[in-house]
Parts: sequence; C-alpha cells; structure tokens
Amino acid sequence: MSIPLELDHLLYATPDVDATVAELQSRFGVPFRGGGRHPGWGTRNRILPLGDRTYLEVIGPDEAQAGTGTPPILGVDRLVEPRLAWWAVRPFLMPLTCGEFETVGFVPGEVVTGRRVRDDGSELSWQVTDPRVRLLDGILPLVIDWEGEAHPGAEDSGVTLRSLRLEHPDHELLAPRFADLGLPAVHPGPAPALIAIFDAPGGEVTLR
Repeated sequence: MSIPLELDHLLYATPDVDATVAELQSRFGVPFRGGGRHPGWGTRNRILPLGDRTYLEVIGPDEAQAGTGTPPILGVDRLVEPRLAWWAVRPFLMPLTCGEFETVGFVPGEVVTGRRVRDDGSELSWQVTDPRVRLLDGILPLVIDWEGEAHPGAEDSGVTLRSLRLEHPDHELLAPRFADLGLPAVHPGPAPALIAIFDAPGGEVTLR
C-alpha cells in the first residue's frame, strides 16, 4: 500500500470564468481570491482557497490566448456548462508517484512545467503530469509538485471541503488499483463523476 496522496485542488471547468465565479461567489457567500493565466495552455483561472494548502480552481478559456492554434486544456472552449472535471494530488516524490501510477496501468504522460502570473505580477510555478492527458474522465488525478513555498490554497476563505466522492461504472476494477496508489475509494455510478461537498458561509454547496 502506498503512502496516501494529499489532495491539492479541484478543477471546476467552465466555458466562462467570470460568469461561473459570480455564480459560485453567491452560493459560497465569499469572494474568490485572484488567479491568472496559463501561458501555452489556453486557459486562465480564479481561486477559492480552502485552507490546509488546498483550493478550488475555476478554469476556463483565456480570451487573450484565443487564435494561437493551441487548443485549451480540458476542452474548456467546447463546454456547454460548468462541471467538476478533474482533481489534483501532491506526490510523496514525483518520480516515485508517477512510477507507481504506471505500475498499476495508468500512464499519465510526461511531467511538464507549468506557470501562472498572478494579478499582482508575481509568478507561481510547478511540475505537473501532462494536463492534456486526462485519464478515466478525470477520476484519476493530476499529480502536481509546487516549486517554492507559495501555494494558492495557503489562505483561509471560510470555506472547507467536507467530502470528495469518486464514481465510475468500473468501480470494482478500479478500487483496488486506487487503493494501491493511496487514492480514495471509487464508488459505483452510472457514469464517471466527481462530487464535492463544501461547508461555506452561504451554506452547503455541492459541485459535480
């Protein structure tokens, strides 16, 4: 059994970042805390810190990168409505964790460098498994390793994640492999799904 991997963040994909953030701010009862652009990935985001170095990321098309010829990650330019599309974990050691993924049959792609410029001009950088290789419809997480001490989820917004549920029709096949990786249980469901429940000043919020 591997060392349990730590949740880093949830990715809520949307065709319209500003509209989705406005709707979620009303539901959560708190403001989002900035964000930035992902050069070369065709996306931008806004962040809601959840404390304990975790956060909710609203990610969608970056209009400033439109027409560059590079399709945005997560297919956000083709979405009709927002959805909880993926999640990310922090590794024990990046090479070790990626090797364990491959050992149980999941090949997440090569590790690449990502960066994002914050609204204040500062930059965040990280190593991450290829964000264009999304396996099991997002049930298998990204693996991300932050460079330096800065982290988008370091602040306390008053919102906490109560639970994250993974569902998949092939749950019986996936459950032991996820356990071997130190990942949460996979539950039965008619289709692949991520379901997150939050406690917020505005009340309970469920995203899927």
